[in-house]
Amino acid sequence: MNRSPFSFGVWILGGGAALLAAFLLVGYLLPGSWEAEASRVISGSTDEVLVHLDSPEGWQNWTPWPETGVERSGPARGAGARLAWDDPDLGTGSFTLDEAAPSGVAYSVNVGDGAMLSTGSLTLTPTEGGVRVDWREAGDFGWNPLMGYWALSMGRAQSEELSKGLERLDSLVSASAPSGSEPNR
Repeated sequence: MNRSPFSFGVWILGGGAALLAAFLLVGYLLPGSWEAEASRVISGSTDEVLVHLDSPEGWQNWTPWPETGVERSGPARGAGARLAWDDPDLGTGSFTLDEAAPSGVAYSVNVGDGAMLSTGSLTLTPTEGGVRVDWREAGDFGWNPLMGYWALSMGRAQSEELSKGLERLDSLVSASAPSGSEPNR
């Protein structure tokens, strides 16, 4: 009888190690970048929408933020306005407004000291019935073999979150708009 020099346990461990190596290799080869987008027509003028976009405090009214360790810096509104956090549950990060104009804003988010970087923009276009808000966001997890798998579904998941955010923004603008005001056309 020809016996293998390896025991059954060695074969199991070796097979598990090979599967783990293959999993990590595929993850390393996957792109770490993702893109997301959402759009919504919001009843109101560009000024009524922009007031909630051109400052970190405006964003805090309609998007989720850490509740502890938040520090504000830069100008009150516009480019350079920044919010950083060091939260025990959410870790460290920062949100910076890179551009602000009547046509919209651009921003960058750094989470975990560069572990995840994302940039985004909200473009405002006057339209019949209010303002069309187009929100685009893109990010990169780098060459982390585990994050490559997450990046595969991040675009879809983040697009859903952007849609929810625009819904909350719409509710906030509607609630704060003066009664009887005409949308900016």
